[in-house]
Amino acid sequence: MSTTSAYGNIPVVNNTTTQYAQNSQDADQLRLDFLKLLTAQLEYQDPLDPVENTEFTSQMAQFTGLGEQQKSNELLEQLVKAQTLGQMNQAVSYIGKTAVVEGNDMTVAAGVGTVRFEMPAKGTATINLLDENGQVVKTLSAENLEKGTQNYTIRDTSVPNGDYTFSVTTTDTAGDTVAVTTLESGVVTAVINDSSGVILEMNGRRVNLADVRQVEQG
Repeated sequence: MSTTSAYGNIPVVNNTTTQYAQNSQDADQLRLDFLKLLTAQLEYQDPLDPVENTEFTSQMAQFTGLGEQQKSNELLEQLVKAQTLGQMNQAVSYIGKTAVVEGNDMTVAAGVGTVRFEMPAKGTATINLLDENGQVVKTLSAENLEKGTQNYTIRDTSVPNGDYTFSVTTTDTAGDTVAVTTLESGVVTAVINDSSGVILEMNGRRVNLADVRQVEQG
């Protein structure tokens, strides 16, 4: 804890770092106040028990460090604000465009729907459509797929119209079944700046700008 003593009603500061760290003054004012206190301390110190040079050096080092830290914090805050503004400007340009993010929602209309996923290698994928209870409604096989992002169109009139989730698996070179990263897309309708960062609204949900994998013309 910070403590003070006095000689001739002049305060003598010992370990003032904590006291000034809680002060809202800027770093330059803190150093100015400290130098005034230090001068007073030298002037009114007990000549029979003078403060050692090492203590003065320690106090100065503490205040110098505090001032530099405060300036660094202010600079960081400015950088964060500038970055957020840049992200907002970028995000606004996404309105009306189609954004692709990780997800597994899809819609079937008149037996037609599209699923997106990332194939880790060339091969065959097994696609499961699931209802709102997580029950498999339909299983399809997509063959001869290349490595990379796939936009696979499902055409099956036996699948009722509606909203579904989906999962995709493939088989690796060792013959093991592995899950595939699934994607979903939607038109960006709004941009929001909140405490968690810049957020996009799409498909009735909110996603972080940093999570956008791809942007396409709407």
